[in-house]
This record gives sequence, structure tokens and C-alpha cells, in this order.
Amino acid sequence: MDMRLIYKEAVEICQKAGVNPHDAGLTDSCLRLEQQLLTTKTQYQFAVLTNNNGPSNTLFNTEVRLNQQDSFISYGLNFYLGEPASATDTTFIDYTYPSPTVFATAGEAAALGTVYKSYMKITINNVVKIPTLHMGRFWFVPATQKATAAANQNGIAQDTRDGSTDGSMMLTGLLTFIGSKNNLIEFFMPAALAAVGTNTRMVQEWRGLLAQNSTIIT
Repeated sequence: MDMRLIYKEAVEICQKAGVNPHDAGLTDSCLRLEQQLLTTKTQYQFAVLTNNNGPSNTLFNTEVRLNQQDSFISYGLNFYLGEPASATDTTFIDYTYPSPTVFATAGEAAALGTVYKSYMKITINNVVKIPTLHMGRFWFVPATQKATAAANQNGIAQDTRDGSTDGSMMLTGLLTFIGSKNNLIEFFMPAALAAVGTNTRMVQEWRGLLAQNSTIIT
């Protein structure tokens, strides 16, 4: 979708909500939401707001949440897997598939295929906006993948990847997360993972426009 059209629709959303788009200062922004994967769970919740860490009670230092005073009008979603070295690692790379050279715990790469047989349900202000978003559409294996031994003369240090497009999906309608409302992102897996790394995470990167100071909360 043309960014000018997205901006125009975002302006209309603000106006319908009684918010002056100029005062809201609509700017390109993103939300980055993360959840640690476990072998004991088939359902996860991604916390959206800065003051709500969800059932896991965890806010990772690489997340970007929404303030209660703001709203976020999203036009697209990127989905990744990550394998941080620790709970506070900021150097890990976002992957669009479970690379066996990265997700190297015994049986982990194969088990993570379950993530792409799962779906998300998104509810805002008690209204189901997206009942079933299947994760298989985010699967992307690049033409060139990282080799097992990158130091070898035939090895490749990293996958080829375009951070602007790979593992992404445009939404058919703009989705508005509201800081003063209840925002619920639920993730449902058909089965628990048979194996997973100690710090392996799912990552959602919502892309859109931020409307600052647009809610009733000051």
C-alpha cells in the first residue's frame, strides 16, 4: 500500500476519534513485542503496553511497547524467531525461519516448525479485530543461508535478508492499538514444542504510525 494512502487513512482514523492529527504528530514508528518460547506452553500472550508485561511478567530490553497516552495505527506485521545468548542480549539476529545452524539445541530447529502451524488472535477494546492470523505466511527461507562453519572458505557468515520486507505481511485494514484500551494478542500453538533453546523467542514487529497523546490518559 502506498504510504501516502496509509497516512491519509491514519488521519481519518484520528479525526473520527476526535483527535487532531496535527496535535497527535503522526510519525512512522513500530512496536516490537517478544515472548520466550517454552516446551510447557501452547498458548502465549504478547503484552502491548509499557505498563503490562502479560502472564510472563517480563519486559525484555529489546522490546518497544506502547505508552498509555498514545495510539498506534499499524499497516503491517513482521514475525521473527530469535536465539539470544542471554535474557539481556541485544546482539541477536531476527530470523524468518528456524535455521538449523542458529537454533542448534538438539531437535530445536525441527520443533520450531510448530510455530508456523500456529495462529494469532487480536482483540482490541473487547472487539476481535483478527480472529485467525495463520503464521505460515511469515515463513521465509532466503536463497543463501548461513553455513555451519562460517570460518571455512566456503562458509557464509549470515543469511541473506532484507529487513524491510522478509517475514512481513501488509494488513488488509489499518489496525489501531489504543493505549487506554485493552489490547490482547494471543498466540495459539497446535502442540507444545518438543525442544527449544534456553532463551529462544518469538518476535513481532508491528509497523505503522504513532499518534502521541491521543488517549484520555495524561
